[in-house]
Amino acid sequence: MRQFQITLSLTFVLIAFSLSSVASIARHTDSITVTHIAQEEGLSQLGALAMDFDDKGYLWIGTENGLNRFNGYQMKVYKASDAGGNLPDDHIRSMYYANDTLWLATNTHSICAYLMAEDRFVDFQSQLNIEQYPFVKFGYTLYPASGSLLIAGTIGHCVLIDRNKLTFEVLSIPDATDNDYVTSIMELSPRRYLVGTYASGVYLLDVVNRSIRPISELAPLKSKSINTFFKLSPERILIGIEGGLYEYHEKHRALRKIRDITIKSLHRWDDHTLLAGGFNEAYFIQNDTSWQKVIFLDQAERELQADILHVKRDQLGGIWIGTAGRGVFYYHPHQHKFVPSRITASNSPKKDFISIFHFIRDGDNLWMATDLGFVRHDLHRGEYKLYRTDFLEYALTKDANQTIWAGGFGQGLVRYNRQKDRFDPVPLPFADKDIIQITPVSPDTVWVHTWSSGIYALNVRNYGVNPRQIHGQQLVRSRTSFIDASGAIWIGSDEGLYRIKGDQSVHYDSLSNSRVFAITEDPENNIWVGTAKGLNCINPKTGQITKYIQQPGLPNDFIYSVESDQKGNIWVSTNYGVSVLDHRHRTFKNYTENDGLQNNEFNGKAGYKDSIGYLYFGGMNGFNSFHPDSVYVNRKVGKTLIENVYLFGRPIYKNIPYTDTLTFSHNQNVITFDFASLNYLWAKKNRYQFILEGFDKTWRPITADRSTTYTNLDPGTYTFKVKGSNNELLWGESDTMTIIIRSPWYASIWFRLAAGILLVLAVVGTFAYKSYKQKKMNLKLFAMVNTRTEELHQANQALNLSLETTQKQKENISFLMQELNHRVKNNLQLITSLIDIQSFEIEDMAIQEKLRILQSRVFTVSKIHDIFNNKNTEDSIRSDRFITNLANDLIVFSGLAIDLDIKVDPIYFPVNKLTHLGLIMNELITNSIKHAFVDQQETKRIGILFADESNQWKFVYRDNGSGFKNIETTIDGKKGVNLVKNLARELKGTITLTNDSGAVFTCCFPKTNTI
Repeated sequence: MRQFQITLSLTFVLIAFSLSSVASIARHTDSITVTHIAQEEGLSQLGALAMDFDDKGYLWIGTENGLNRFNGYQMKVYKASDAGGNLPDDHIRSMYYANDTLWLATNTHSICAYLMAEDRFVDFQSQLNIEQYPFVKFGYTLYPASGSLLIAGTIGHCVLIDRNKLTFEVLSIPDATDNDYVTSIMELSPRRYLVGTYASGVYLLDVVNRSIRPISELAPLKSKSINTFFKLSPERILIGIEGGLYEYHEKHRALRKIRDITIKSLHRWDDHTLLAGGFNEAYFIQNDTSWQKVIFLDQAERELQADILHVKRDQLGGIWIGTAGRGVFYYHPHQHKFVPSRITASNSPKKDFISIFHFIRDGDNLWMATDLGFVRHDLHRGEYKLYRTDFLEYALTKDANQTIWAGGFGQGLVRYNRQKDRFDPVPLPFADKDIIQITPVSPDTVWVHTWSSGIYALNVRNYGVNPRQIHGQQLVRSRTSFIDASGAIWIGSDEGLYRIKGDQSVHYDSLSNSRVFAITEDPENNIWVGTAKGLNCINPKTGQITKYIQQPGLPNDFIYSVESDQKGNIWVSTNYGVSVLDHRHRTFKNYTENDGLQNNEFNGKAGYKDSIGYLYFGGMNGFNSFHPDSVYVNRKVGKTLIENVYLFGRPIYKNIPYTDTLTFSHNQNVITFDFASLNYLWAKKNRYQFILEGFDKTWRPITADRSTTYTNLDPGTYTFKVKGSNNELLWGESDTMTIIIRSPWYASIWFRLAAGILLVLAVVGTFAYKSYKQKKMNLKLFAMVNTRTEELHQANQALNLSLETTQKQKENISFLMQELNHRVKNNLQLITSLIDIQSFEIEDMAIQEKLRILQSRVFTVSKIHDIFNNKNTEDSIRSDRFITNLANDLIVFSGLAIDLDIKVDPIYFPVNKLTHLGLIMNELITNSIKHAFVDQQETKRIGILFADESNQWKFVYRDNGSGFKNIETTIDGKKGVNLVKNLARELKGTITLTNDSGAVFTCCFPKTNTI
């Protein structure tokens, strides 16, 4: 009871405090800089009604015009379609993700789900009994209850969904007004839930009893529009409505009003703070009930007013704020690593963009040389004092006597008067008033560096001045200097770097650039030099110079200032932010205005490290001060995913984030991969490395590009791997996809294997077939040989019998031929004898002459017959022997003395043509004896030529008689000549008659012709 009284007393105190502070809600404000995500990133509509994250790290955003998936760079939008498996309704009011399933409450299709691994949407209207509960199709909210229970709120109903069994049970809200819908649901205790409605107040949902009933102690909210619930503790519930914020204490069954202000949403911001979203405004509510108005600013520091609807946290510490009409805000507590400082002084002629060129710390004060004069900044109070000179002040230093010396362009040398808090001019015996550096070299002496007249040694006691030559010359534009741990003095100018120790000096003229702006020393005593083109590291022991120019992490190599932290990391300011070189890995990391720097452009010489390790960098619009150990390092790395694959520039319509293998044909060999690293904190600073194993030999260089294309890939199996880093260049695990490019059918392993097998089978089959055929042939031949052998044996017997018969017939024929030849020869001799007898009995000389011619012809035939009967005679006979013998026999038979001139080639003349040739000779010789020679002619000569000329035989007969009187008459009218012509015609030959010291007869006939 006492505890209840104490609690009640505290409640009344809280109420009193709350009422007293209503009028002062907005007295204190806090601004939060966020990244604004809207249409530029592809958001389908600016009303972010629902948000959630999946296990891969994607942010899902439901709007009135589509479902959006965000990867830190751009949206992938899902729109409604009547096609099966597509989003049924793109007006999404609430969502919940679990187990690769995104549950959605939609405007007209009640509850549906997106199955991510299957890349399809499922509509559950058929299970919801829409005919009995028609208003259930209007979904408004989803709440994940205990176990697998999901509670959906619709118009006038709550739907209990078992996500495992996919069962749906509809419970009606009693006494709900028309079109009243569920706005919010929250667990009150196990299996008991508060249900807020748009027009009927708050109800209690009892899952065990499957009942919904009003809560009597919340009756004052009966007709109110409930926007949100928030559980402060197991017993204390905040209820935000239109026009007020209430606290409900369940144990005490008490309801009290905290604020008369519309609260649309309540969210935990941190361990001590709530974020309350109102109408176009937001508040931070601390545990001590103090309220602070929150103003959201974009990166350009423009205010973003909106109704806060949802707040979600990602696994990397980021906070996502869904709004009504302004898209999504992204905030990370370490979104800005640095805090810029702006000089604010009452006597300053301008409020921003005051340029700073030099620093020096003096106790709790930070002195700065600016383009307006000198500024003292009280580091404890945060106050600034401007010692206005209207000169561009460029140099500050403090000597061993704690005296502050300063100078600038047109100002000359000045000295700070601590007693009078002012800068007093120091008289100098030279005209150059442009002081660009001051170097304390001893307790009594400082070197004063001028722009155009060189360096002077100033005695701080009596202001005595002596010119100081460097390396034998007056060194101009020596804007920076540094004294290292060994006491050596380093001076940087437009003519390079110089090292002076005692009377010795060394000129370093091989730096990356001769214009030197900054010098420092690291813990290992290396000297670092910043130039107008690159950073240089000098090893004093060896003199070796290592040069660093523009590269990843060092986007600009105009080095304005160089400082080393206690770990040996080198910090430089440039024309594009501040970069730090990791001394172990020798890699750079870059910070820009987006990280909280005063500006991307810094000023020459405007770098400084104080005695406790803080670094200061000045630029065009203020300065940044920080300790290197306090710079937040984001060590959380999100997943890197292959999002899309393109074939010849066209997307492959597959669920790529859930696909591990793709197969293509041999001519599908130009493939593009899109990927993203789901690191949302400065996603533009994410970097990638990838390799296509089987094609690339090593990982490709680090790149900011999120896409790569491979062309002309040969058939084979490849593995594409990609890994991504966060904004700190810390790498996460790689995502992998196997790519299989099939060989053409004629080059595939299976085809080659099958072809090889077929070839072997063909060879074996061929040999087997040939062997079979050979065996079959051998059997056939064997049978044929046996048959033929038998036939030959029989034929041989018949042949032997035939040979015996033939031999007998031959002997008979031979006998008959001998008898025939004998009788023919006897008959020819008988004819010759009869002709002789007849010629003796006939006195007529003409008839006797004819009988002699006939006898000559019979004689010739008889001679030829003798040749035929010669057993040695074959198919041909030598022409020289035949012609010579026949001619001599005919001359002898004539009984005249005639000379013979025979020129006959030894030609084998066919026997079947012998009779014709013999009769031709007989007629010609008989004709010469009868008509050519006269009695008183002393020499009678006959010449015969028989020669082989190419394809014919040539027979020439001549005598030295009287010749032909009339050749034409002779050819046409003489019987003997006609006989010769007929005989020549039988030989297919031609004859020619001429006179040449007698008659000349020429006959040519072919060799091949036969009779």
